[in-house]
Amino acid sequence: MAEAPAWEGFLKTGKLAEERGRLDEAEAAYRLALGANPDFDSLHREFARFLEGCGRLEEAIKQLERAVELGWPREEAEGALVRLRRKVSGEDSNFVLVHTFLDEGKFAEAVAALQTAAAGSREEGEALWPDVFSALLCARRYREAFALGEAMLSLSVRIPFANGFLWPWWHKVSSRGSEAKRAFCAAELERVRRAAKGRGHAVWFAYLRGVLLLALGREKAAMAAYGVVRRARSPRYSMMHHPFVMHRLMAGDLKWTIAACRALLRRVPDYWWFQCRLGEAYMASGSLARGLREFEKASAAATDPRARRAVTTWHGAALLWAGRYPEALAKLDEGAAIGTRIWVNCWRGAAYLMLGRRAEALADLDAAIATDPQDLEAHLWRGEAHRVMGRTSDALRDLDRALELDPAYAWAYANRALARDDAGDAEGMAADFKRLPRDLVAAFGWPGRAVPDRARMRALLEAGLARAKGVRRPEAYINSVWRGARG
Repeated sequence: MAEAPAWEGFLKTGKLAEERGRLDEAEAAYRLALGANPDFDSLHREFARFLEGCGRLEEAIKQLERAVELGWPREEAEGALVRLRRKVSGEDSNFVLVHTFLDEGKFAEAVAALQTAAAGSREEGEALWPDVFSALLCARRYREAFALGEAMLSLSVRIPFANGFLWPWWHKVSSRGSEAKRAFCAAELERVRRAAKGRGHAVWFAYLRGVLLLALGREKAAMAAYGVVRRARSPRYSMMHHPFVMHRLMAGDLKWTIAACRALLRRVPDYWWFQCRLGEAYMASGSLARGLREFEKASAAATDPRARRAVTTWHGAALLWAGRYPEALAKLDEGAAIGTRIWVNCWRGAAYLMLGRRAEALADLDAAIATDPQDLEAHLWRGEAHRVMGRTSDALRDLDRALELDPAYAWAYANRALARDDAGDAEGMAADFKRLPRDLVAAFGWPGRAVPDRARMRALLEAGLARAKGVRRPEAYINSVWRGARG
């Protein structure tokens, strides 16, 4: 019989000492376990649990962040990290209480705590609702989740994020590996169909079916389920349109997206999420000016602090894509000043880079990756920054990481091809060039199938990156912003 690894023995010793209240011994054993296997994310999570129990919250946060760096999915970590950070700040006691109940599987208590929060503050109730709603879905308590959803929609029709209120259920649909994802979605679809038998909550059940069918690639059936949502004319269900609008936009159906967003905005004129998607669709259709006007409207409509942070950063990104770098920088500075955390450092770093302010670009991109080691685009932009600064090995490291996170990331292949050429790797350069989508290569100015010679390849890649301006998103529809741009 193979001998158990040393870290397992240390872990067992730590847990036993912890149970007996001998915390110094427990900590020493946990540290020995980490020393024996420092790259195992589960050990860092276990140590974080111990540290939290000892009240050492900031140390626990560092352990969880290290676990994310080692591969623990960010979407799974986010709830625990947010909860600990709020504990550290001493704010949002209801948030902490609800999450404590959810962590313990006490759904009824979590719902009650949410209702208490909602009674005192609509904003706090909205902030807590997503996690309780999703936890009920995970527990297969669909009708309870929908009853809670109806109660929360009576407070507001403007839910801030497309699928945020489905977390963590949503991440089981959207972020799993393909086989596990399909297995989960197929099984969950059948459970939802069985649960839908009977009366009530038809729109909610149709919405869940549609989301699952989209994840399974069954677009026709998904859009049929969406028809139930679309026929529910009440503005309270507007947030249910998010995944279907996003699906059609990602598919490049810009005409459908524009029509859908305009119809929804007639129903709910200040719904900034649809205003921003409409702006993207107009920009991708070739009308930069019209698209940016929609972002300006969204900024005017976003009076809630959370919405304002999201829209300001999004608007900055749109200006980056349009190549209006000083304006993008100003808008992203504004976003950072009002407390935006997601994406702002990545896109501001990109704006700095395009303005030739390389040291500031690297500082922001380092901050973006420190905040989220899974930030795909931040790794890409930092790799590009290192490449143009002549730091080839650093560039290759970042671009390799971007491709680990998304093996189909075209802009990473374009940059890595140039970095490999800088390193004297002609074969690697040609291999990366071959991985680029044919329509992108054609947009760079190379319609042929054969790989061009090294000098021509380099000229095409450099010209293509310059022509794309600030677009480095992995989603293909964003490329239309620069490929058919008008004023």
